[in-house]
Amino acid sequence: MGAEPFFEMGPLETGLTGDVEIPRVATWDGLTLYCAYSQAISSIWVQRSGDAGRTWSKPVLAMGLSEPRYITDANLLVDRDRITVFATHVLDLPEFSGKLARSVFRAASTTDGGTTWSAPDAIPLPRRYVSGCVHVPVWLEGDTVVMGWSWDVPAEEGKPSATEGGMHTRAGMLISTDRGRSWAPGADVDLPDQPMGADEPAAVRLANGDLFMVVRTTTGRPHETVSHDGGRTWEPLRPASVYGHNTPSALLRLRDGAILRAWDDSPINRFPLVVALSTDECRTWAPPRTVTAPALAADGSLSYATACYPSLAQAADGTILLAWWQRTTDGHNSVWLARFNRAWVDAASALPRPQRIVAFGDSITAGVRPGVTEYQTFRFLLQDRLRGLGVPVQVLNAGLGSDTTVGALARLERDVLAARPDLVVVMFGMNDAAMVDGGPVARSAPRVALADYTANLRTLVTRIRAAGARVLLCAPTPMSRKYVYQDMGAYAQNADMNYMLRQYATAAKAVGAELGAPVLDGFALFTDSAGSLALIEDGCHPYVQGHARLAEALLGPVRALLTTP
Repeated sequence: MGAEPFFEMGPLETGLTGDVEIPRVATWDGLTLYCAYSQAISSIWVQRSGDAGRTWSKPVLAMGLSEPRYITDANLLVDRDRITVFATHVLDLPEFSGKLARSVFRAASTTDGGTTWSAPDAIPLPRRYVSGCVHVPVWLEGDTVVMGWSWDVPAEEGKPSATEGGMHTRAGMLISTDRGRSWAPGADVDLPDQPMGADEPAAVRLANGDLFMVVRTTTGRPHETVSHDGGRTWEPLRPASVYGHNTPSALLRLRDGAILRAWDDSPINRFPLVVALSTDECRTWAPPRTVTAPALAADGSLSYATACYPSLAQAADGTILLAWWQRTTDGHNSVWLARFNRAWVDAASALPRPQRIVAFGDSITAGVRPGVTEYQTFRFLLQDRLRGLGVPVQVLNAGLGSDTTVGALARLERDVLAARPDLVVVMFGMNDAAMVDGGPVARSAPRVALADYTANLRTLVTRIRAAGARVLLCAPTPMSRKYVYQDMGAYAQNADMNYMLRQYATAAKAVGAELGAPVLDGFALFTDSAGSLALIEDGCHPYVQGHARLAEALLGPVRALLTTP
């Protein structure tokens, strides 16, 4: 008989005032576990556990802030009795005041279990702004150990950004051949066409000695690569098979040889935090098991905002420890811990596979705008309600502002079919039927002719079905007289604001009837009852109540499509 699955989680009790964030957990032999984190971005603290993470010592100060600006990104290297804490110290340079121009990578060590710590030393590195050293180092042969890092290109060029969003980083491994006392960089990887590049790498050593590395990106997926020479060179980056929204992953070789991965399994959110196993050296991953996901309140608010920056370690008894940084909706940070065993992770394989829905449309599908959060969109509400009914689903966002069926056809493969959906909810028409362009400039004809719109919808349905997915067509939602350009051109000349859009809604229903595809009449949903058009608050887009109405209307037909053989 195998071990019974177990799982427990809760916040790490630190007793410290102010926020704590970005934890790292590490061990040498699994008997003593260490957890390091930053507190109020002004100090680094360490706690230890001798009972597989059930209880923890009081925190001990390992490193303080020697000079402005702040210190963060704690990391740990455990080498038998010698423990080293690393941190990134961001300086405030007068010539670049308020900008991310210079950082120093610092280290402090202890040989008495973390009771006392050496004064922090600066680690010489050949870059002006070092970051992303947030994953526990990986031991190779003998005295060699590697640690992920990244560095900022604009700072190197003397053009530092004032925010992390303006940075562009390259990532790789720092290599030590003296058990972590000195470090030198290997080769970098980059995504030059992506705004923030490649950042915060995590790595694991494969059975053949190669290094497998995962980097944070802004693409909606982490990217992966392999090094055959200990991090000195890398294969080209490739997108991962899993999602990840601008947030790092964690990797750990378990004692039984399997590799565990932790990440935020969403292309748009820093949740849910999940784990999954690979038994073939990171080539494939078993179905993920959710560690934590926020609860959704009736008003669209979440029980917390993010659960990210995971770190993994394993105790000698096989217990797996996962630490992460959790942020409340009002911006307070804390460290959370989960304890579980492999049997709990393995149980995901017995759970029903979540069916994948792609919501494909324009800005109405994209949903988020001032006054509408991600968690109030019809996409998110639909996912939440289906899960509440016991239907395991993942609803992905393929909405793009200002898009038409012409653009939809161009991006269908990349944004929809590549996700291998079970069902695609297609809603276009608002921009196809538009009689005003940006400027604004009145049009004499719609952006996409009605006949072309009809043909494009027909092609979309046909191609989606050919890829093995089901289709639910949605007739476009209507406009209201709150539209900012209602007094221009054809909109001013026609008493019926929707004189053109109504024809496109009719065409969408006709395509559905012709091809035997179910259709939700989004147009009628907001025109067939008194006062419904008021939910189109800016004249074009449903707002909170409008999204709730769409989600409720979609629930029945989507559930039927997912559960009917």
